Amino acid sequence: MKVLYTRVSTFEQNSDRQLKEIEHCDLHIEDKCSGSIPFFEREGGKRIMKLIEKGDIEILNVHQIDRLGRDLIDILNTIKFFSYKGVNIHFVQQGLKTLNEDESDNTISKLIISILGLSLIHI
Repeated sequence: MKVLYTRVSTFEQNSDRQLKEIEHCDLHIEDKCSGSIPFFEREGGKRIMKLIEKGDIEILNVHQIDRLGRDLIDILNTIKFFSYKGVNIHFVQQGLKTLNEDESDNTISKLIISILGLSLIHI
């Protein structure tokens, strides 16, 4: 199953710009919360975790890296978990996928994600 994950920080915001891939997905899960909340502590993240544990997700589409989180360590740990479970994360805006066709780690994407994720850190 292909899942589209969207996140906005407040209930007043909408996720319209994040919905470009919705026609290619089987399910849309949205969170309305701060990106500083760890991914799997969010309501949508918990739903996704259940689907992963059942083996139902093949690809998670996310509009851009900061929708997954605002903490580089949490983003990298989330990606590591998804990769371990064989779930490819596709960051649509950046054109990055975390796994190659053979389900091996896409090291170039992870490098770029790490570099771009550094800008998310609040010191």
